[in-house]
Amino acid sequence: MNENIKKLLITTIAVIGYGGWALYSNWPADGNADVQMIAIRAAIIQGSYSGLLTLVNIIVLEAVFLKLNSLLPCNVNMVATVSIATIAQYSIIIPVHIMNQTPNIFITLLPGFIIGTAFSTAYLMSVRYKHYPAKQETPTDG
Repeated sequence: MNENIKKLLITTIAVIGYGGWALYSNWPADGNADVQMIAIRAAIIQGSYSGLLTLVNIIVLEAVFLKLNSLLPCNVNMVATVSIATIAQYSIIIPVHIMNQTPNIFITLLPGFIIGTAFSTAYLMSVRYKHYPAKQETPTDG
C-alpha cells in the first residue's frame, strides 16, 4: 500500500473512531439539548484534532526515533520516543477539552491514550524493522 494512502487511512480511522467515542461518552442520558451541543462539539473537536495529531504523530515518531537512535539503545529509544510524543500530544489535547468544558475529559481521552500508545509502539516497531532489520540494542552511528 502506498505510504500516503496508508497515512490517510489511519488518519480517517482516527477521526471517525475518536470523534464517535467523544460523542458517545459525553451524550447526556437525560436528553439535555445544551449538553448535547457540548457533546457534538466535543466529538468534532476530538475527531478533528485526533486525525490531525495522528498524522503529525506518525511523522514525529519516525523523526524522533531516527534522531535518538544514535544516542540510545533501540528499546530505550522506543520508550523515550513514545513518551515524548504522548506528553506533547496531551499537553495540547487536555487544555482544548478544558476550554470546551467537555464534561468527561478522562473518559473521553482514556481510549485514545491506550490505543494511541499501542499504535505508537506498533508503528515504531515497523519503523525499527523497516530501517534496522537486525535487532539493535546499542546506539548506532548516524
